[in-house]
Amino acid sequence: MLTRFEHGAVVAEPTDMVIDVARRMRDYRVGCVVVTRGAKPIGIITDRDLALRVVAEGLDPKVTPASAVVTWDATTLPRTAGIDTAVRVMSEHGVRRLPIITDDGRVIGIVTADDILIMLAQELAQLGTTLRNSIDGDESR
Repeated sequence: MLTRFEHGAVVAEPTDMVIDVARRMRDYRVGCVVVTRGAKPIGIITDRDLALRVVAEGLDPKVTPASAVVTWDATTLPRTAGIDTAVRVMSEHGVRRLPIITDDGRVIGIVTADDILIMLAQELAQLGTTLRNSIDGDESR
């Protein structure tokens, strides 16, 4: 299950101004904000979206609502999904971030490609340590 390495999602409403979305990203040190209606995800805004859809287009972030730059219908994962499912879905949809939802559709967290890479690196490091510690010095490798 993903709960081992997911973390809380930073959220915004469609009516929140882009400047507030950007400040949440800065304050929480995240690269995206999940746009919700109620507690249900309806889209996602990434730092790249802010660069391309706000800055590059010359929009004023103080008066531009999140709804003007959001990527609607963000791909999500159920909380019961495993890492294999997360990797497959990211690959199939060409995304790096997946909001995690409950059975009734509420967002409860997010998993990112970076989270998966860090987890895999930790697993490989642990495997290396285990192998190094279990091999006798006279044993061939």
